[in-house]
Amino acid sequence: MANHTISKAFNFIFTYPIWRIEIDAENKLIAVETRNPDDTLPYFNVITFEGTYVLRDFKAIAKEWVLGGIQCKKLILKKIAHNSPIDAGIQLINCYNPQQQETWFNYTFINMVDQGLLIRPKVIAEGLQLFLNLQTMVIESKNENSIKPYASALVYPIIYNGEIPLFLKDFPIDGEIWINRVNDHFIWVFYEKDKDNCYQIRLVQSTKEKITATTLAVSKLGLKFFNIYFLIHEQIFLLTDNKREFVSYLV
Repeated sequence: MANHTISKAFNFIFTYPIWRIEIDAENKLIAVETRNPDDTLPYFNVITFEGTYVLRDFKAIAKEWVLGGIQCKKLILKKIAHNSPIDAGIQLINCYNPQQQETWFNYTFINMVDQGLLIRPKVIAEGLQLFLNLQTMVIESKNENSIKPYASALVYPIIYNGEIPLFLKDFPIDGEIWINRVNDHFIWVFYEKDKDNCYQIRLVQSTKEKITATTLAVSKLGLKFFNIYFLIHEQIFLLTDNKREFVSYLV
């Protein structure tokens, strides 16, 4: 049995509140859309899984542009309309060289696929789909049978419905327990309440029989989150009560 630990990977505080997060697991990059509360203009950030900036506060063309994804080291932005989640407009930015970018105002974003995007000309309501190659940033006509779906490495937790193990019974668990298996051990996550009646999120790492590590990941929460965390391989990611903060632990 390996000597397992829980260690903090990073603790990031962005300039503006977080709106959306997308992951490029293959290249270990995280794209974060933030918005200035004063004018709601989006700013886009890209950080590594180790917690270093690749792209910082990249300003959107206009407030209608939102984060569509990140893949092949390209930041993917799409345009939305005031009364619709879809409008014509796609922008690709090289995360490591933002001067290398392309914008298409006459195409609509349909879906992200492996190594590319499915897009449609603005003048066509349905049917025709083209392939936007993320490596070359060029639009291609491609046989649909050769297009593979995008495989996300992101894993959400499962609510644990079994009998609570003895090694967890001394914790002041408040509500549900979430669980994931990581290699040869388990990760348990749950809320506790502190002496000030605030919520805190605890991570526990264990074998089937005993705890191998534990830590308080997030504290002083006024409310519980709808999504408590997500996991990619051996790294867990959480938001905090500060809407600008994003934290991660290696488990």
